[in-house]
Amino acid sequence: MIRFVFGLFLLFALLACSDSESVGASENNSGIANITLIASINGIGDNSYNDQILAGLFRFYEDRGVPFRLVQPESMDEADSLVQAWIKENVDTDSSLLILASSAYAELAQKLDIRFSGDGNKVLLFEADSAGLPQDVYSFSIDRYGASYLSGAILGVGTAAVLAAAPGFETLETSIEGFRAGYEAHKKENDSVAVYYVSEKEGDESAFNDVESAYMATYTLIFSNFFGETYDLAIFPLLGGAIKGARRAVIDAPMGSFVIGMDVDQSEVLPKVPFSLTVDIKGIVVRYLQDWRSGHDWPRYRSFGLDDGGAAIVFNKEFDAIVETYEARYKKYYDEAVREEARHAKK
Repeated sequence: MIRFVFGLFLLFALLACSDSESVGASENNSGIANITLIASINGIGDNSYNDQILAGLFRFYEDRGVPFRLVQPESMDEADSLVQAWIKENVDTDSSLLILASSAYAELAQKLDIRFSGDGNKVLLFEADSAGLPQDVYSFSIDRYGASYLSGAILGVGTAAVLAAAPGFETLETSIEGFRAGYEAHKKENDSVAVYYVSEKEGDESAFNDVESAYMATYTLIFSNFFGETYDLAIFPLLGGAIKGARRAVIDAPMGSFVIGMDVDQSEVLPKVPFSLTVDIKGIVVRYLQDWRSGHDWPRYRSFGLDDGGAAIVFNKEFDAIVETYEARYKKYYDEAVREEARHAKK
């Protein structure tokens, strides 16, 4: 209990900081392992994906005592400057790790000119493949196709819609494709999945943090379906931190529409969540860090998905009697979703 409370104290202390904060030693002395996390722009404090990354770092610090520094840039230019400064600072240190915790940093990572002379120095890029990455830069992604396919199959008993942040993001398009495929394969009515965006601008990173626009988009979507006599619309949100706006809209809208939780089990923060599509980003972070400190080689790229627990479906037993139907469909279509994920990965 003491360790848990201490971890929460450190977490809230970091979330209260703006630009940069350190846990443990702050100087990069040669031979002393250290980690620098460059979080996604405005991502910390989402009670979801980004905060689970932090939780993984706290867990590793608690277990192994390796200090880490959190940096949250406000723009891509600032992120670029921070990365270049880190490389210069750690060119001849040992056991220094840089974590780029967003696929938005992929282009930045591809341009890195790294010539480490120290041992154990690495860069880990989240949610991107290894195409074009220089030596000492490693990457992984969480394949949400299978879990999205399964979500679509589960929700095929009613009307569903996808609300995404913006077009042009491969991770979102994969989830949309999977959800549509599962829904279309197992729908009971002659419905199709409509896809809506908070921002129509291609590659608009700001949409992932635009809580108010996500609120308006969700509210409008619910009302437009209500007047079309759809009273229990299921919304599949791909919004990043902007999901907070969608949650508020679902609470405020006086209808039976509901939203699927995303990245973590969100049944406790919103009653209108029948199930959540969760990703084990905390566990993945800890696994990478443990291998790093143990001297084990990382693969240049790895994908985690439904079959290995990288993504999963968690039901909210308190939601409604419909959850029993959803759970039955989950069991019926789970193996199919795993096969479809494998098939899609081979494309």
